[in-house]
Amino acid sequence: MSVTLEHPPALRCRDISTIALTATGSPVSVTGRIAGPEGAPVILVLGGISFGRHVTDTANGDGWWRQQAGPGKALDTNRHRILSFDFIGADIHPFPSTQDQARAILALADAADIRDFAIVGSSYGGMIGLALASLAPERVRELVVISAADRASEMARAWRSIQRDTVELALRLGDGKAGLDLARRLALTTYRTPDEFEARFADPEPDSRDANGVTGYLAKNGQRYAERTDPNRFLALSRSMDEHRVDVETITCPVAWVAVIEDRLVPADQIAAAADRTLNGRLIKISSLYGHDAFLKEDTLIAATLDEIFGS
Repeated sequence: MSVTLEHPPALRCRDISTIALTATGSPVSVTGRIAGPEGAPVILVLGGISFGRHVTDTANGDGWWRQQAGPGKALDTNRHRILSFDFIGADIHPFPSTQDQARAILALADAADIRDFAIVGSSYGGMIGLALASLAPERVRELVVISAADRASEMARAWRSIQRDTVELALRLGDGKAGLDLARRLALTTYRTPDEFEARFADPEPDSRDANGVTGYLAKNGQRYAERTDPNRFLALSRSMDEHRVDVETITCPVAWVAVIEDRLVPADQIAAAADRTLNGRLIKISSLYGHDAFLKEDTLIAATLDEIFGS
């Protein structure tokens, strides 16, 4: 195990590296991060496939969930330690399962001498949280699942299959980045709602960020994603989402299921059905113009929801 220390203002972080074993016994390198005061209770925070261990702000850059995790935030790093990690990807052939990701987290927790933790998982991170709570119930105190379910919906599998076919075709033609750009553009149309696109792009202000319309927005974000993402990693994690399965009846810890009514990728009815089968589960429904991306965009609403769940 190797540890790298950082000392950003008001927040102590350390990176943790270790080796985990997959379900087939294959070794894989894993890197995580823990932020917050030594000895404080731990909350494992997991997001979508684009995100990793950089949850909170540090001296080296902004955290991907800086709105919710940090000093004085809903996930308060004055009172909790935040554990996070970089998903394992194309290094597991043909793809890592959500259970493989869960085993990687357990290896990191062992390396950091963390016995148990609560989990807040959104999107793909919620899938992994469910897999972890099923795999090691003695390690999980409480689970919050935002915009994720016990399996992928068939419509979500259909959308992602088109994205993967696009990337695989582009790879065969020698331009995987172009395929990833197009796949990301399609993905964005599944994350957000038709109402948001109408409100933003039907008649944008000439000097606004949306002046180039919906096609400009998709092109900009697709290109940016392709520049920073490996196509094979994307393919592996996309498959991981599609093949995700967890028997929620095996989960014994309290589970708060947060469903976004407008989410087309993970329908609220599917989450409600999973909550009904959970031994100690409760369902919280919220409404957002941002659909599946509510966990990233609805700062006040998500903070209030986390406060309600954790009793802050």
